[in-house]
Amino acid sequence: MKSSSMELGWLKRGTGGSISRTIEVWTFAIRFLFKYLKVEKLKKGEKEIYSKAKKEIAIILRDKLLELGPTFIKLGQLLSTRIDILPREYIDALELLQDKVPGFSGELAVSIIEEEFGKPISQIYDSFNTTPLAAASLGQVHLATLNGKTLAIKIQRQGLKNLFDMDLKNIKVLAVILDKLDPKTDGASRDWVSIYEESAKLLYKEIDYKLEALNSIRFKENFANNPWVKVPDVYLNLTSPRVVTMEYVPGIKINDIAKIEAAGIDRKLLAKRSAESYLTQLCRHGFFHCDPHPGNIACDNVEGGRLIYYDFGMMDELKLNVREGLVNLIFSVYENEPREACNALEQIDVLKKGVDRVSIEKVARVFLNEFNQGVESGKWTNQLTPEEQKEIRRKRRVQLGADLFSVGNDVPFKFPPTFTFVFRAFTSLDGIGKGLDSKYDLPRLAQPFLKELIDLRDGSAFLSLLKSYGKKLGWRPIDINNAITSPRQIANVNSVITKMEQGDLKLRVRVIESERAFQRMEIVQNNMALAIAASGFINMGLILSTIGSPQGQMSLAAKALFGLGGLF
Repeated sequence: MKSSSMELGWLKRGTGGSISRTIEVWTFAIRFLFKYLKVEKLKKGEKEIYSKAKKEIAIILRDKLLELGPTFIKLGQLLSTRIDILPREYIDALELLQDKVPGFSGELAVSIIEEEFGKPISQIYDSFNTTPLAAASLGQVHLATLNGKTLAIKIQRQGLKNLFDMDLKNIKVLAVILDKLDPKTDGASRDWVSIYEESAKLLYKEIDYKLEALNSIRFKENFANNPWVKVPDVYLNLTSPRVVTMEYVPGIKINDIAKIEAAGIDRKLLAKRSAESYLTQLCRHGFFHCDPHPGNIACDNVEGGRLIYYDFGMMDELKLNVREGLVNLIFSVYENEPREACNALEQIDVLKKGVDRVSIEKVARVFLNEFNQGVESGKWTNQLTPEEQKEIRRKRRVQLGADLFSVGNDVPFKFPPTFTFVFRAFTSLDGIGKGLDSKYDLPRLAQPFLKELIDLRDGSAFLSLLKSYGKKLGWRPIDINNAITSPRQIANVNSVITKMEQGDLKLRVRVIESERAFQRMEIVQNNMALAIAASGFINMGLILSTIGSPQGQMSLAAKALFGLGGLF
């Protein structure tokens, strides 16, 4: 589809009726659902055929999202980073939405600028290049000059607010349906409605270019003392809700390896700095870039490899308690403390409070042991041979089989909406890092960086050091309290044992084998119910096809019943 016709189609949808838009969206959703269910029936067959079918349907999804317009392009971009939600085939297809967005005409860009500032463009800039420098889902960038300086002008597409208003209502209904249908078999509870609400909030913020300019200023101030992070200056006097004027800072796209090497930039240093800059955003500032894909990060050869950040429309902020919990989680991972890691997961609302943590802590202990063995040996899992990796997975299944089953059934984990964008960013950074350095490993790069974050744990590095020694020597307040109250605790244990002997105390015993047996019975019962329903629909279809229909023809009702029978 040509960019001009696609842009015209988006504009018509934004200014058209909500009913026609709703019909278009839901027609696509229902058709895609039927195709998806058809593909999922291949799941029990050959893996290659199943994977190929998923690739084909993922391409259909991507092309239709592109046709539906900016709202759904953004939705596709967000989903393309959710490896915890979508299979790899869908992610690979949706990632291309970053690069396949058509632009709009330079004449239209000029008219938008003149409308925003109420005067001819010749009175705003000394010159304006009508050929766009780059185009994205929500706007595009043009070059201009003013007082001898080259500027980058970002102009928003027409009709975005109207499109968002209509589309987000439909997407919310989809989120409600997904909440009902998500089986949560991986032990994680996803609140699709909350994810929708967080995404909608950021989308509306992203189309306010004045807010983007202020975000840019705040981000620049956070890295004011860091010479290898560059943020373009913004001109607030030439910024409106739909137009933002900023300093033009050219750079090399961070995934353009050939140009990076030609510029003499150290790729490994660049990968290291990309990881450090993001950890700083999350752990120190709590104000982070939600969309660090290669289109929004460039580099040059200043300071041996300087990162240049663009596009501050999609920013989010971690609450203080979440930021503290994230720091505690990082330290507990490197200090190999599974219980503290679980406490930190509770603090950041990833682990539900009040769940049975015995299995969770055991799983955490195994993975943390593996991680710290990698830290000590310097040999990480991704550096092992395929045979060694297979052996580790086999031992893990033997050791954790029952516990993983327990975790999967209990659904103890949840994903707060804000972490949707944290995961998205880490996924993007992982792709960038591995492109720059084949041995890129974020946990390994983060280890030396922890020394710079130690002051965040307790307010000062000295206090953290004192607490660390106090823990090793057993001088913490909690240790002293345990020593003083130990006689009372022994009395409590004796009381519990006495109650058990007298039959006044009942124990809850969990038999994993029985749970598995009940689960298998439930699956059999569900399959029997589906088989009965399918045979019922097919029988009714046969009756209708033979009664009251001309010879050789089949009534619409009969076709519908056969179709329903096929679904089961």
